[in-house]
Amino acid sequence: MKFQSKFSNGVLLLLVPLYPYPNIKFRYTSTEETERIIKSLKTKTVHGYVEILIKILKWSAPFISSPLTYIFNKSLELSSFRSRLKYSTVIPIFKIADRLNMSNFRQISLSIPFSKIFEIIYTRINTRCSK
Repeated sequence: MKFQSKFSNGVLLLLVPLYPYPNIKFRYTSTEETERIIKSLKTKTVHGYVEILIKILKWSAPFISSPLTYIFNKSLELSSFRSRLKYSTVIPIFKIADRLNMSNFRQISLSIPFSKIFEIIYTRINTRCSK
């Protein structure tokens, strides 16, 4: 195991392993996986605040899968997700009984397609790490 030593004024302070979990191999997502996920999304007329239809996303999948894969892999590597991609539109859907009572509505959150794709990739990685 490789160690990184930290010195301060010539005194060894700490030996820190460079790879604390050498048996865990992180597998980035590939352009093929990103394209497959885009094509597996349900085509529907509703969309998030971005106004990008999933049908258009599917048509452009061969062209945008490479840049999206780079963005998703960087987000996973840096453990950050852009706040603009977290936005969603919340729509109240009527369930039953009185329409004047707010408890008779359920909330549907419409997230943008890019965050749905990232969520699928993250779920795949998270389930493999927790096994």
